[in-house]
Amino acid sequence: MRSRLEMLPDEMLLEICRYLHSGDVLYSFFGLNSRFNQMTTFYWQHVSLHRMYYLKFLHIFTQILPQISSAIRSLVIFEIESPLFFQSFSKIHFYENLEKLTLVNWTDEKLFLFLGTLHNMRNFHRLIIQALDLTESMKNRCFLEKVLSANENQLTHVMFDHESDAFCLTDKEKCNANVYPNILQLDIELQTTKDLFQLYRMIPNVEKLHITFKRPWSKVICDQQQFFYLKELSVYAMSWFSTLEDLKTLLRISPVLENLSVVLVSHDYSLINGQCVSALLPSTTKKFDYSICYQPSDLNADLNCKTILQTWKSIPIAYSICENDKRIFLHTTNYQCNRLSLRSLFHKNMSVRKDSHVYNKVRHIHIYDTIALAEVFGIVQHCKFVLDLIISMRTLPPRNQVPVETPKVFPHLNRLDFLSIQGNPSDTEYIEKILSVAPNLSAFSIDFDCLYKLLSNDDQTLLLYYLLSRRIVILCIRFENSLIDNLTTEHIHYIARIFSQVNHICFDLRNSKLSIQSRLISSILNSFPKLIVLSLYGKLSDEINSNKNALYEYLIEQSTGRLKNRDQFQIDYGNERVK
Repeated sequence: MRSRLEMLPDEMLLEICRYLHSGDVLYSFFGLNSRFNQMTTFYWQHVSLHRMYYLKFLHIFTQILPQISSAIRSLVIFEIESPLFFQSFSKIHFYENLEKLTLVNWTDEKLFLFLGTLHNMRNFHRLIIQALDLTESMKNRCFLEKVLSANENQLTHVMFDHESDAFCLTDKEKCNANVYPNILQLDIELQTTKDLFQLYRMIPNVEKLHITFKRPWSKVICDQQQFFYLKELSVYAMSWFSTLEDLKTLLRISPVLENLSVVLVSHDYSLINGQCVSALLPSTTKKFDYSICYQPSDLNADLNCKTILQTWKSIPIAYSICENDKRIFLHTTNYQCNRLSLRSLFHKNMSVRKDSHVYNKVRHIHIYDTIALAEVFGIVQHCKFVLDLIISMRTLPPRNQVPVETPKVFPHLNRLDFLSIQGNPSDTEYIEKILSVAPNLSAFSIDFDCLYKLLSNDDQTLLLYYLLSRRIVILCIRFENSLIDNLTTEHIHYIARIFSQVNHICFDLRNSKLSIQSRLISSILNSFPKLIVLSLYGKLSDEINSNKNALYEYLIEQSTGRLKNRDQFQIDYGNERVK
């Protein structure tokens, strides 16, 4: 008796689908029969076609999407897919039941045009924009107004993620001072507090405001509350030193604040004094989450931890102190922010137990000022559900390295998906240890000098090469102040031999002497057989700049068989960018 796929129950088939790309489920099962169509309805409602081969993407877009467009509730679009979506959104009633749209890796100029195609979608209220690139082609304020007014002012929730560029809304050349009473929630990164007080004129009815500040605080006179309906305020300001006066200004912006979340870094001792902080809280406060990295201006200052703790009797806190330079990391329990940014020296002094749940909500970790990779495990072991881990090596004058005990048991990081190592650590053998405890790690970002040292080390174990080969499908190589003057075909082949499963690769040449050349693009395409998307950032060579259309023919001529005609691939140009 022959076994057939249809013999399996729906529950088992859906369990199999969990291991497939959502686009592959549509490509494989749609239209086979009514049972499979009904079983995979979820994949009609939530569509993402990224990381698919171009011809397969075209088939789904042209043959399947027109049949299921009215069923789509949420849709993810990357900018590289945008030309076709421009056409489909211009058709009336094509996505009439869309509720949530996520746009990834767009530039403001292309997104501005795309937003003009969003019309008459009565259920479309949520717009999520990830990794937005703000260029100099238009004013930030004009672009933001275009976003807030999209779909005939029917959006209620607009969220820019923390990887998007910061907005400056205080341009001298102002756009029309329009008001968008439809906006109830806004997540956004701003340059300074001056930009925050530009927002209240634009979104007077906002109820939830989640803000990241990129630059130093600006003194703003705020004699009256600005946001009269704001009940939830979240502030993340880890790029500059805040003061008690800054916090006081923030907490005055609404008369009805109920939920507050504040993440700061400071020299101001008052901000680790619980009585001073508590005195600022509005009487309407129901929930208060607080985190601060305190660095004393005077290293000889006498810090009495018992005295500090006594000021926090009314609010439960956890704290860690770095004995090296008396920095203090203090926060309310449990830590509620999904981002954690810490100096590596705290690895020996985390105040919580290994089995604690204090940092269970952390999804994104940045550990900076790192001397050795071994330092990060003392922090990461408390964050079991982390998705992204960024490790920045110290670039300032050297500091004394605190002895690090090699952990006997490394934390298991089942959900870790992205690892970035910025700089060139001395103990690269710990990369293998991170890969070993992160079975779902698929994206890796690394400096070229570090990568080349890693791969050319004769003492490296075969396990490292095996893990890199099997796990990594997205690879980003940065040439930050790289020692290399010429990126050769041999370099590309050397990398490709290890990263054999990579389907998305990025070369960032912006801070190097290298430029984007046709020969380089061809070499990468021929060396990585499973490649779906290639992104290059940096200066375009004269040969490409002078005749961009010629690149199509050149790549076809130089192809080892993958690219036979122009219908099989697409090239997208931007400012210092080729995809």
